[in-house]
Amino acid sequence: AEEKKIVYASYLSPQHITNPVLEAFFRAIEKDTDGSIKFESHVGGSLLSGRDIPGGVRDGVADAGYFVGSYIPSEMPVDNYIAQFSLWNSEPLVMTAVLNELELFDCPECVDEYRKFNTKYLASYALTPYVYHCKEELKTPADFQGKRIRGVSSYGDLAKALGAAPVNVSPDEAYEALNAGILDCALHSVAAQKARSYGEVAKYVILDPLGGYLGASTFNLRVEKWNSLTPDERAAITKHLPELVAGAIFNYIAEDEEVQSVYTKSGTKFYHADPSFAAFVEDFKAKYRPQVIKKGSELGVRDPAAISDAIDKLMVKWRKLLDENGRDKETYTRLLNDEIFSRIDTQNPIE
Repeated sequence: AEEKKIVYASYLSPQHITNPVLEAFFRAIEKDTDGSIKFESHVGGSLLSGRDIPGGVRDGVADAGYFVGSYIPSEMPVDNYIAQFSLWNSEPLVMTAVLNELELFDCPECVDEYRKFNTKYLASYALTPYVYHCKEELKTPADFQGKRIRGVSSYGDLAKALGAAPVNVSPDEAYEALNAGILDCALHSVAAQKARSYGEVAKYVILDPLGGYLGASTFNLRVEKWNSLTPDERAAITKHLPELVAGAIFNYIAEDEEVQSVYTKSGTKFYHADPSFAAFVEDFKAKYRPQVIKKGSELGVRDPAAISDAIDKLMVKWRKLLDENGRDKETYTRLLNDEIFSRIDTQNPIE
């Protein structure tokens, strides 16, 4: 029985919207396996911090976890390279599917990177667009000069281009950094006003979208734990991955809308900056894209061009699929299963 217990670690706060979706995912697997798999969930960094989760899963402190490569860039260069494409994530449903198909089937370097942590990647989602949550009202690019902004991966380069100083802290650490005056602006989705309590310390939210972050993965499993499961138990996990992924991204979209409505009433100002700010961001993206592949090489990625090409190809595929079939949750879940998660080999252990 002990061998079938899966200890899951996340740094996300207990109030985070992903946690109920994960709990439903765990319950569904426990039910389908008649209790032969049991989950023990530790959130809020109570077992491992965001930086420590990959190593903790590798070493058996946890069996599964929420990986964010930007916290350990030297150890996860491929994950950090993929995060460079976040600025182009204008369609979270498309990019969520792209990210999962890429990591599972179209990126051998991604598989190799997770194997260094003795881990099998299984599922994630692309976040809804990031925006700036600031302590004062900033409108033009000039207003960002000298400001300290949470900036990771390509967002760090954007902050530098704006004349700001990028600060690499976790989303939860950003609340304390804002409160202590270490940060002037945090970077996350609109929902972070509630989910990470930014609304208590950052009352100005610039709605000009900056693309949703791609460098994270929600559910990964240590290889020995995966191999200890029967084929039916592995199939029970993969069966519910589409529901986990769709539930997470659709909840994000709905939460962004709800949080903006609620927090407008409680005093947060949601606004679009001066048109010069949006123009600056678009100009930055146009100039930055040719540098992305070069940056991949600098990070130590073996074939960054192949990954870039795979992302572009998958974006075309998934836009077409969603245009033809629809973007409702039921349809999206079915497409995730048919095109991605049903293809995972559950019959054979990982060698």
